[in-house]
Amino acid sequence: MSFEGFVKYKLGDIVDDIAMGPFGSNIKVENFISQGVPVIRGQNLNHGGFEDKNFVFISEEKAHSLKRSLAYPDDLVITHRGTIGQVSIIPYNKHPKYLVSQSQMKLTVNKEYLVPKYLLYFFKSRLGQYELLKDASQVGVPAIASPTKALKNVEIAIPDQLTQKGIVSILSTLDDKIELNNRMNKVLEQMAQAVFKQWFVDFEFPNENGDPYKSSGGVMEWCEELGKEIPKGWPVTQVSNSIDINPKRILKKGTESTYLEMKNLPTFSARATDWIRREFTSGSKYINGDVLMARITPCLENGKTIYVDFLENDEVGWGSTEFIVLRSKNNKALGYAYFLARSEEFREHSISNMSGSSGRQRVPESCYDHYKIPTPPNDILERFDEITSSVLLRIKRNGTEAKILSNLRDTLLPKLMSGEIDVSEVEL
Repeated sequence: MSFEGFVKYKLGDIVDDIAMGPFGSNIKVENFISQGVPVIRGQNLNHGGFEDKNFVFISEEKAHSLKRSLAYPDDLVITHRGTIGQVSIIPYNKHPKYLVSQSQMKLTVNKEYLVPKYLLYFFKSRLGQYELLKDASQVGVPAIASPTKALKNVEIAIPDQLTQKGIVSILSTLDDKIELNNRMNKVLEQMAQAVFKQWFVDFEFPNENGDPYKSSGGVMEWCEELGKEIPKGWPVTQVSNSIDINPKRILKKGTESTYLEMKNLPTFSARATDWIRREFTSGSKYINGDVLMARITPCLENGKTIYVDFLENDEVGWGSTEFIVLRSKNNKALGYAYFLARSEEFREHSISNMSGSSGRQRVPESCYDHYKIPTPPNDILERFDEITSSVLLRIKRNGTEAKILSNLRDTLLPKLMSGEIDVSEVEL
């Protein structure tokens, strides 16, 4: 690493404030109210991003009594206990201030020395992670020893402000495009789930004239088993008549193949976040067109489910034993199994049939033996697939582009932070 033109500092010498979150005894459940000052928890820090939602709140008066732990836009929030290594920046968004929780600390930069996002990217780099975690303990609950002291002792080499802004501009442009793709995928996912509900829950699939079936006078009949009306002629059968549950796949031990961990299943998207190559030992096996759904608490309740579309042709991938593998029996409507697995009724049935000790409950495969659904005709399934297959393909393309951009960002990050790449020509 060159660091030519960079000046080295101890972080404590170039920041305005470092403060811990309040002790847990200072915030009790009875302090929470419906609106007020939001409390940042671990779920709000996500891969260097900041989830500005799903908060609990405290009153202005309570926040004032804990003012040393208040964070403001451009402050960094760092986890010092638990998921250590997490670092996010407070955005200029809907809340003017936040309270960090007891497992976090906040850092306010001195803007005469540092561009706030430059420091964020430093902590995302391998060197920054090393500096942050060099005094961490992994015994029991992971924690940074003497966190404020450790943070003040972090060594950082910084260039001039113009260079910092150039580096931030390059990395932020990539991050913004990745975030845009992720937002687009979320909207596409919501649209496709709405179509599934319209067709197979509300029974408003297009009739022969293209009009919504039920509201246009389509013939319905009462189904005693399901306790509701369904389209006339749709048989009520076990879900296994339409969906294969844990279909048999062959993969020899020792074969290197694509491997997925539970952490790679997102809670809101059809697309896996990442995957690696690993020699097969034991676990679930799947091919393109399969659906993977978490079967263990709390991953199932959180919504971890994906559509598999990232394998090579004829490749068998593998992963956690805590996946249930689903596949539509109609090969012309493979996406149906994914949207069924995402549907409210299917998830409620799965969750209500979990068994096992508290905190380690799982969905038994046998619970689907008595789960019945109105079975759509193949022509309707295939018309549904014409719509949703294009959505899943767009989600795949967006996800692939985001992964390429993410890899590019991760490649550029250490080169930019060390001065190996000259950013003097970057237009700001």
